[in-house]
Amino acid sequence: MAAPHSAVSGVTRRWLDRFASLTLRTKLALVYTGVFAVGGALLLSANYAMVSASLEMRGVELSTTAALPTSDPAETLVIPAPTVPAPTGEGGEPGETGEAAPTTDWVATGAEPLAVLVDDYQVGVLSDLLLNSVLILLGVTLLAALAGWVIAGGPLRRLHRVTDAARTLSEHDLHSRLDLRGPDDEFRELGDTFDGMLSRLERAFDSQRRFVSNASHELRTPLSVQRAALEVPLAQDRVPDDLRPTFRRALDSVARSEALISGLLLLARSDRGLARTEEVDLAEVAHGVVAQHAGAAEEEGVDLRVDAESAPVDGDPVLLEHLVRNLVENAVRYNATDGWVEVRVRTAAGRTVLRVTNSGAEVGDAEELFEPFHRGDAARLHRDRPGSGLGLSIVRSISTAHGAKATARARPEGGLVVTVGFPEL
Repeated sequence: MAAPHSAVSGVTRRWLDRFASLTLRTKLALVYTGVFAVGGALLLSANYAMVSASLEMRGVELSTTAALPTSDPAETLVIPAPTVPAPTGEGGEPGETGEAAPTTDWVATGAEPLAVLVDDYQVGVLSDLLLNSVLILLGVTLLAALAGWVIAGGPLRRLHRVTDAARTLSEHDLHSRLDLRGPDDEFRELGDTFDGMLSRLERAFDSQRRFVSNASHELRTPLSVQRAALEVPLAQDRVPDDLRPTFRRALDSVARSEALISGLLLLARSDRGLARTEEVDLAEVAHGVVAQHAGAAEEEGVDLRVDAESAPVDGDPVLLEHLVRNLVENAVRYNATDGWVEVRVRTAAGRTVLRVTNSGAEVGDAEELFEPFHRGDAARLHRDRPGSGLGLSIVRSISTAHGAKATARARPEGGLVVTVGFPEL
């Protein structure tokens, strides 16, 4: 007995899953239609029951009255008999007698024949009532479904505006507002709440960017003083030999701090979006950056090569150069002895793709490298010249500012593949 119950439960679950996958507008229209259909069916049932009871009661009274004995022939119930066509002879002429079929009335002398007629009358009336009522109910139900679909679509259009805005919103267009119009209902309240959230986020992002920019500018001055205080004695040979390694380490620390501050400034600038754009050939940028880093790559024992075809993009030339430079510097720094780096630029189907591939140690989660100050695993952290952890963060920020998408994946043999896809020009 458990198998049929399980089958019924499975069918019910499938129908519930299908209903849950419908849109809210469809669900509301179905609910409106279902409620109207149930209400109409109940009204039809009640009407049918009342008419049936009324006909039955009056039929009983009529049968009882007809069954009472009477001596007055005038009170005899006379019911018209159905007319029967007269018999015809050959050629369609009347019969031999020439007389029409009898059309005499039928006199009901008992209650039983009358009861049969009353029952037939009741059945006919109820059948007509049921058929007409069902047809009307079906028509009005279809109109209710259409009305429910239209009525549900009006308020949900405003809800779709909130959904579309939340789907496409980014930190670069927090200034936009929904400004929903219409009646002061729950949807209007939702839109106003969403606009208020955007205002708070915009203030928070602006405050963070201003802080990063101001702090970076303020920190540059003391770092410049520290660099001069260390470089001047070293250049004048006024530092004892036993202190020279310490001075060198201090200079390296200052250089890393300056690189970190420059990265923060660049990150803050790219997060603000593009003030102006122009057509830039990404292939020329790639060739220039590779030429600049050829010497450093040779010192590291890395084979740096470029394969770039002309690929114009719309963007900021300074930021695009920083994007390519960060990718090349990362690929050279986190590489293996006798490793290689390939910079490739191609245009296909109207899109420009920049891909930087390098050999090296195995990488765990490549996407985590886009997080600020995330430098990867121990193999990347414990190098002679570890980075600041902002390289790929800056790459993604600049890519987003240009409407591009930056992705990374680890190579099975070790190393990384970073791809930046630019939109159609």
